[in-house]
Amino acid sequence: MINNYVPAERKTDVYYELQFLYDDGSGSCFRCNENGTVLNLPPEAVANLAWCMEHPEEFKTFAHVTRCVNRYLEPAHGTCACGQEVILTDEYYGACQCHVCGRWYNLFGQELLPPEEWETDPSEDEYW
Repeated sequence: MINNYVPAERKTDVYYELQFLYDDGSGSCFRCNENGTVLNLPPEAVANLAWCMEHPEEFKTFAHVTRCVNRYLEPAHGTCACGQEVILTDEYYGACQCHVCGRWYNLFGQELLPPEEWETDPSEDEYW
């Protein structure tokens, strides 16, 4: 069994964008707070934002604050017997391998035999 097992968790990330969109849906978006104040822009983006603000006639949607929601699954993880952190993802038939020591685990952190030692059902093998 993997140590310090942390189960998979569904997460939601809510953020805001200041959007400048052309008729075809393309355009520029800048991370901002819910009031439209742009946050931590790199120098290149500052110049782009300045251009967008100076040319409102170019955009179908000008300086619109949009609430964005990103939902994702953070995979289960834990510490292998060798001490390596292992992210429990479906690398091979619902199992994954520690990339340091080679141990195999299922998505619930239970240690498995290596795949080459798994039994196969002859009825599922096309060569039988």
